[in-house]
Amino acid sequence: MSGPDNTRRRLSLGLMAGGMSVSLMAPRLAHAADEVREGLQIGAMGALRTTLGASAQKDGFSPDIKDFRDSTSALLALEQGELDIVNTTTQHLLRAISEKIPVKWVCGWGGGYNVLLARKSLALRPGDAASLKAVVTSRKQAGKPVIVGVPTGSLQHAKLLTYLKSLGLDTDKDMEIANIPFPNHPRALEAGEIDLAMSLSAFGAIAIDKGDANLFLHLFGGSFGKQEVGFIVTDKLIRDKPALVQRIVNAHVDAMRGFIGQPARQIEFERKYSRLPESVIVMQERDFLRYDFRTNVADIKTMARELHQLGWVKEDFSARVDGAIDLSFLAKASGLSPAQLSVW
Repeated sequence: MSGPDNTRRRLSLGLMAGGMSVSLMAPRLAHAADEVREGLQIGAMGALRTTLGASAQKDGFSPDIKDFRDSTSALLALEQGELDIVNTTTQHLLRAISEKIPVKWVCGWGGGYNVLLARKSLALRPGDAASLKAVVTSRKQAGKPVIVGVPTGSLQHAKLLTYLKSLGLDTDKDMEIANIPFPNHPRALEAGEIDLAMSLSAFGAIAIDKGDANLFLHLFGGSFGKQEVGFIVTDKLIRDKPALVQRIVNAHVDAMRGFIGQPARQIEFERKYSRLPESVIVMQERDFLRYDFRTNVADIKTMARELHQLGWVKEDFSARVDGAIDLSFLAKASGLSPAQLSVW
């Protein structure tokens, strides 16, 4: 069985292999009781950043928000003891399970981040799988395969491969994948370096707003699932400081209730944090993102099976998902039962 040292070593090697550098500091001394260290991805969750302070104050603490480039580095920092809570993707919860990192998913956040874009010159009809397959086939026969930009190994990459596989398309034979970071997608589409981009909602909205690309498909709901992001804490924090975990979850629920299902409020709060153009903020919040502190547990199990089918993990971890989720704190914070909190 892998120990904590082996886990850290594997994660560190994985980060170096991906070309990312992360400063690994020794765990810091515990902060004062009124400060909670929270890891969020850079530029993400503007509505929560705007509202969490006031909600946390009601529960007697202040959030110390720390920005991370990606979910992998945030997960590592949590495991190192540098954070109390982090936002993460369903993919990284499954990574924690596979790496035997002792964490629990304690609160949902939402989904809608997966946006498949197409250059206007492709003249694809939105959501028309037949037209996409026709273009892919035609380009392949002409010796100029369709190129799709996506950060390899990301949640969006996994969702893209699963979708294309459902259409009978093989990215190893029928088209090409270009490893392009999300912020570069709008420029790559404009320059014609790629034909499609599987992007985050913000960068998808930027490309659409600039007029260089159209939305081909928003992979949200139905067979695509809704649950993409949530919050995790360590088993150690739950064991040693359950009252603190409860206060943290209380504050997140209180903050989210101020904008869940209210696009106008989402836009209002996001505008206070985001530096994106107004039109991009409106498109992202109205057309793409959906927030909820509940968790579609079935979606996480589905992704576990998909990752196994893609060969990204050696086994299907869907049977272990329930053991990595603790909705008891959320139940107390929301007044809903764990069963009610397991679907939205």
